[in-house]
Amino acid sequence: MVTATGLPAVAVNNYPDEPSEAAASVLDSTLFQEALLAAAYSQAGSESNPGPNEGNLNVELLGSELIKLNDIEVRLDEILDYGQAGALVSRSEASSPVDAYAVSGLLGADGGVHLDGKTEDFGKASVDVLSVARLLGIDGLTDKIVDQLLLEAGAAAAEVKAEDGVILDQDGVGGLGQYRVADLDLFLHSPVIEDAAASIYDIGGTIDTTVEDLVNENLDDSALTGLFDAVPGVPTPSITVDSNMQENLFQSVVGEPITSANQLITIDLSTGQLEIHLDKLVDSPEGNEEGLNGLPPNTELIDDTTYPLIAETVHELMEEITNILIGAIEDSLNSVTVNIAFYEEGALGTLDVSWSLPLVDAVNGDFPEAVDNSTGTMAPVATVLVNTINTVGPALAPILAPVYELLISDEGDNIFELLINDLKTDSITKPIRELLSPVFDVLSQILSITINRQVTETGGTVSPTATADEVVTSLDLNALSIALLPGENELARINLGNAAVRITPDDGGPGDIDPSLSVDPATVAPGQSTITTGEGYTPDSTATVQLTDPEGNPVGDAIPVDTDSDGSFTVAVPVPADAELGVYPVVGTDDTTGEAAEAPLAVVAGSDICAMDPTLTVQPGAVYPGDTVSVVGQGFPAGVPVAVQLRDAEGNPVGDAVMVTPDEACGFITDLTVPEDAEPGDHVVEAVPEDGSEGAEAPLEILEPGTNPPGECTNPTIVADPAVVEAGDEVIVTGSGFPAGSTVIVQLKDTQGNDIGDPVTVTVGDDCGFETPITVPEGTPPGVIIVDAQPEDGGEGAQTPITVVASNSGSGNGDGNGDGSGAGAGNGDGGLANTGANVAVLIAAMVLLLGAGAVMIKRRREISQAFATAMGRMSGDKPAV
Repeated sequence: MVTATGLPAVAVNNYPDEPSEAAASVLDSTLFQEALLAAAYSQAGSESNPGPNEGNLNVELLGSELIKLNDIEVRLDEILDYGQAGALVSRSEASSPVDAYAVSGLLGADGGVHLDGKTEDFGKASVDVLSVARLLGIDGLTDKIVDQLLLEAGAAAAEVKAEDGVILDQDGVGGLGQYRVADLDLFLHSPVIEDAAASIYDIGGTIDTTVEDLVNENLDDSALTGLFDAVPGVPTPSITVDSNMQENLFQSVVGEPITSANQLITIDLSTGQLEIHLDKLVDSPEGNEEGLNGLPPNTELIDDTTYPLIAETVHELMEEITNILIGAIEDSLNSVTVNIAFYEEGALGTLDVSWSLPLVDAVNGDFPEAVDNSTGTMAPVATVLVNTINTVGPALAPILAPVYELLISDEGDNIFELLINDLKTDSITKPIRELLSPVFDVLSQILSITINRQVTETGGTVSPTATADEVVTSLDLNALSIALLPGENELARINLGNAAVRITPDDGGPGDIDPSLSVDPATVAPGQSTITTGEGYTPDSTATVQLTDPEGNPVGDAIPVDTDSDGSFTVAVPVPADAELGVYPVVGTDDTTGEAAEAPLAVVAGSDICAMDPTLTVQPGAVYPGDTVSVVGQGFPAGVPVAVQLRDAEGNPVGDAVMVTPDEACGFITDLTVPEDAEPGDHVVEAVPEDGSEGAEAPLEILEPGTNPPGECTNPTIVADPAVVEAGDEVIVTGSGFPAGSTVIVQLKDTQGNDIGDPVTVTVGDDCGFETPITVPEGTPPGVIIVDAQPEDGGEGAQTPITVVASNSGSGNGDGNGDGSGAGAGNGDGGLANTGANVAVLIAAMVLLLGAGAVMIKRRREISQAFATAMGRMSGDKPAV
């Protein structure tokens, strides 16, 4: 049930002239003239208001907002109640043209915004559907049919994240972004259901009458009275049956709510309330037990298949009521009594002896004593009779047993089932089904409920979903979306749990990757492995590696891999033992963009590998202490154990050797872990056969912990020291995380981006860092300026602000009270002149040093934003459009 009906234009349009933006809220609606801060609304624009910015839910203020339905002005809380909501917030951030983040959810103890949490912590939000229907002038629901109709939602939260020009699918299900919707229930109260409770009571009374009739018809009276023939002077007893199960039967059905086997409907006949658990209307993806979560984008809950399913469930629920009543009959049979009474009046006295036998107790041999109320000359006769009664119990049980067995047998169950169903159909089942039919007719007219509603924009085109080969530049995600009067002329929409981002992926966005793949060794035998290295894939993402045959068909299972921060990975790829000889392409596909690279792998006979001189491959070639490398050997004697040993530059062993035995094709693959205490520097991995024959070795570099591996220099940053200078001073600029060997241009700029003085060119070292002096030109006016470091090849750079203060040319020996002239008033030589301009600069410097510190602005953010960040002067929110 996926629909795209009524999808409006993309929602994030508050900063249309800025490269990226984000927006989030707990509640949003087209009924609002503008986004409501009380609904925990937040927004961010990458240039003027990058955030992170936060909005908090204010239930009292939100409820007082006025909205219009059919030109009728009402308070929001007349149709939407958020009174039970928890500490719900939203957060938005747009940190660069290709990075944006929006989330709405529960404020955690750690200060973060969370999608998951206890349902009671999120609280509840309810929509008064009946009020909406009447405000919209929809007929069909009178108070005699239904006098309350509420749609109640639990947690509704959403998160959308864009990184490096890619809008992510954080949880791997339900499309881009992620969302959470907890309970979603439709609560209905109706006089019809209350009347059904009275019908249940009447059914209980009818069952009592039926039980009495069955006992009377099937009890052997003659056998029962015959037990007392030996007592002289005793009249024939009267035998009556009383069944008093009605109250027990009534309570078994009405005493607590009843839920259908499919968990879709719960009915409480004692209150007249029926609950429809809407999360049970959907078929969750295979393996997903989270109800409404993990569903495909734009999943519609209520459609033309809904009422038939509801009606069928009502029928099943009524069958459950029948089963409950039948079970309660057996449990209540001790409320059935067989009453035996001996009564006769005479001139000189009265015989009055009674014996009431609870049916279940009597069958089980548990008999109460007879009650004697006889008088006069009949008293001695009564005494004999009572003594007889109290001794014939064991003979009575076999007489009552057939009646009891009939009541609990399948035959008895069938009698009661036919009776209950006949009574229940007209008094309960039909009225409830006839009640629900108009309810869902009205619901289909006024409501459309969508889970995981997504509106995406690709290449300037708004679409409900995007194909795999399209670049998604904007995503508006609503965890739960309710349309009023859905269709082409949709009246309004209420969204719960909202997050949206828009990015400009031209600068480093998806598709701007250049994947490459290599295999080493490039020749293997069937059953052996090669080490596959990928480079240029989407950083910090995933890729899939697949061995294929010469015709391009997959061979073996696909291998999922994680890429590092530089977009690289290393993985062992095995060749099946039954592979035919030939060239097998190894294909590595970037999961984010779908781009792929491949490398040929020659599969040759094992004898060809055995004919080779011993060779060794170690991947990766540079690791940290504690890391593990893959070691592949070829050309070693088959079946002869080989010792694989790490050695330092002096030839000393580092750690223990790993023993491995080459296969019949003279090859092996094994893992080797570098000891935690290994010293950084050049090492070798050697492999020596146990029989002393020729071995092989390969280099391995052990890196200094905390440094960037070669080729993995990321996240450029710079630090300027000192951060407060005078014109003419020299500043030492230290950079890290720049590509090794690249050329970086260091330039001073004002806050408008204009160059100050001449640039300095520096080459980045192997450790991804550099250090260079740069001089603040004489005559530079006081204020904040920017140190800008950009790679010559246009790669990612970094900036940091410094403060220029006026030079001090005066000295004085004033009283230190700060009331001197511009020539300097103080108690020491060389004191800073106390002019108004310099005081302002000092304040700016203090804000920079104490508040902002060494602020590193990454990803080529605008210089004006760097200045605003350093001075703590980000502009405030601007209203939504």
